[in-house]
Amino acid sequence: MADEIRQKLGLTQELMSSWLGVSRVRVAQAESGQRSLPLGRAVQLVRLTLATLGLVYDPAGNRPAPPPLPAPAPDPEPLQSRLAHCAHHAGRLRYELEQLRLKAAPYEARLAALPALRAYTGPVKDAAREANWLALLEVEAETALLYDCGAGPQKLLEARIAGLEREAEVLRELLEKTAANTPVSN
Repeated sequence: MADEIRQKLGLTQELMSSWLGVSRVRVAQAESGQRSLPLGRAVQLVRLTLATLGLVYDPAGNRPAPPPLPAPAPDPEPLQSRLAHCAHHAGRLRYELEQLRLKAAPYEARLAALPALRAYTGPVKDAAREANWLALLEVEAETALLYDCGAGPQKLLEARIAGLEREAEVLRELLEKTAANTPVSN
């Protein structure tokens, strides 16, 4: 029973032994079933057990416990720091995205021009050389767009930006809520 209560409250054996007024070894022995806790320590264990159930121990009859203590409000400093981090990196990624779009434009222009170049039916000096050159242009454009600066890499950056912007939005809301719940001191 003591180990269940200890785990529920996140207590170490040292803290539990201090509450019960016994050694840590005695708590460990009680938890492993080797020895029981001293009878005089039972009230402390009962009080702790009932407190986890929202009750105050009273030999005349247990009664409801007072309301729980409120959890502390989040410290705004790390939230503000992370918000600044998100804003900075989202801005940096937006710049990278714009650079990717600029880098992609010539490759997209190549792909747009290739059908017209291939559709030409007039005479060419060296048809095989021209076909190889056009194939090289196409492969370079497709490879660059696929792996470096095209829709896929751009969408990945957009997803990262959206994630950072959503994180920043959640942080701003939390900071506003924290500020609204913080008493103003004069």
